Amino acid sequence: MKYGVESGIIDIAYLQNVVAMQKREEFLKKHPYKIWQSKDGKTWKTYIPDGKNGRKQISRTSEKAIKDAVVKYWKSKEENPTVKEIFYIWLNGRLANKEISKATYDRYETDFKRFFKEFGNRKIATVTEMDIEDFMLHTLGEYGLTAKAFSNLRTLVFGVFKKAKKMRLIDYSITLTMSDMEVSKKAFKRVIKEDYEEVFMEDEEPQVKEYLQNNQDVLNLGILLMFVTGMRVGELVSVPWSCVSGNVIKIRHTETRYKDENGKSVFEVKEMPKTDAGIRDVIVPKDYVWILRKLRALNPFGEYMMMKDGIRVKTYSVRKRLYNVCRKTGVYQKSPHKIRKTYGSILLDNDIDKVLITQQMGHTDIVCTEQHYHRNRREQTRKAEILNNVPELRAN
Repeated sequence: MKYGVESGIIDIAYLQNVVAMQKREEFLKKHPYKIWQSKDGKTWKTYIPDGKNGRKQISRTSEKAIKDAVVKYWKSKEENPTVKEIFYIWLNGRLANKEISKATYDRYETDFKRFFKEFGNRKIATVTEMDIEDFMLHTLGEYGLTAKAFSNLRTLVFGVFKKAKKMRLIDYSITLTMSDMEVSKKAFKRVIKEDYEEVFMEDEEPQVKEYLQNNQDVLNLGILLMFVTGMRVGELVSVPWSCVSGNVIKIRHTETRYKDENGKSVFEVKEMPKTDAGIRDVIVPKDYVWILRKLRALNPFGEYMMMKDGIRVKTYSVRKRLYNVCRKTGVYQKSPHKIRKTYGSILLDNDIDKVLITQQMGHTDIVCTEQHYHRNRREQTRKAEILNNVPELRAN
């Protein structure tokens, strides 16, 4: 190559021109809008993407000039992309490599659209470490984020700017930026919920279970099964009959939701739960094995345990039914996840072996169950009665 250039055999200027023309054709080919001549023949027009309005029209006096404008636009985008553009490069890459599910993709995209509005349109090369810290702390305060929500924000910021560093668009390490950032625990919004909001209380659970047993159909039986097994609602609606044997339900699947290209929600069964601990064998108490037999009788030829009219029941149907059951029984309205918290509290209150608890719940350790699932299910009068009978708390 060097000899060819020095001897004049290879014309560098010619090669550079060829490369430039190829690049020009690439930019014009990727341009998503048509280029057209006005009716009067005086101008050429097209659209270019616009962050605020989606797109905007531009015009030039010649076809070459309009194409030059298009090439200039896409060249600037390639050389100095926005935070938003790098976000989608990072996100699409993770999905393509199967590092995340489509449901996670949708959740990340929703969070990005919510938090990164103006910041997402910044040229990433102009964003400093201080800009990142200011953005995160401002978002924390403006939206009143919980610790978990702030952690989700950190995930997006970290992913975007780590990708930017690999693309050599920035020269600082987002890892160090994050480690240097100081956020007080007091800055996070604390969500305090009463026990009756988080679990079915001692006087509520029998009411609901009695109603479910007296009004048996696929949905009510499924909800009742959750009360006695602690299964997640996504696991319940994804159990194939091939995973049911006697009083054992093999948890190997869960439901995932994502949006298709038209923005429509799609519900699918995913083969593996989120964590290894989620893959487990759940034992149905002997007094409730009849639920499995009844479900089989209602659905003798279906692939899944939870099917109605030949169609697999979805999580949102279970959630809607539970709300209606709560309303009809006069119980404070709760989600299916509160059934799971109720089950965990019952096991802990009865001093069940901790290994068995983690196995039934699908948790990696007992700490998760104790910290996030254990609630006092007694009503206030019952709590007062217990305290009133403590000798040290009684007047002489």
